[in-house]
Amino acid sequence: MIRRVSAMLIAAASLFTAGVAMAAPAQAASCTPDNACLYSNSDFTGYKRDDYNSRHNWEIITYPGSPSIPLYAGDNYLFNVSSIDNWDVDTRISVYRAPYHMGPCFKIANYGSVTNLAYITLSSGQNANDVMDAHLFGNNCSGTVYDS
Repeated sequence: MIRRVSAMLIAAASLFTAGVAMAAPAQAASCTPDNACLYSNSDFTGYKRDDYNSRHNWEIITYPGSPSIPLYAGDNYLFNVSSIDNWDVDTRISVYRAPYHMGPCFKIANYGSVTNLAYITLSSGQNANDVMDAHLFGNNCSGTVYDS
């Protein structure tokens, strides 16, 4: 709730104080403020899920407009999440290898992004691309913070 209110206040101050429309952040794609956008391909392309909520199991969450394609459908599945864009200005996103926020993890900086999960090596030594299965808004994970 606090992150939502503070983001709205920041947005309102930017719009009314400066007298201009807010510019999009440095990320390449458009996402709803305070949300996480999860993409099936690197560089914010492919199927997209614009999500306000933390998700404990990507296997049961699908990309809108897709033919029932989940965000995670088993290791190395073609449409598993491959890039993430965090449009929350004051909250990091913890991304987990296993459902229910378990296993190796990493964090995405507030208002940050990861253009390709293949660039991330988990504490287990495994590459993060096409194997992650949950995310949680917050600084809960002990892993490295990324922002590409």
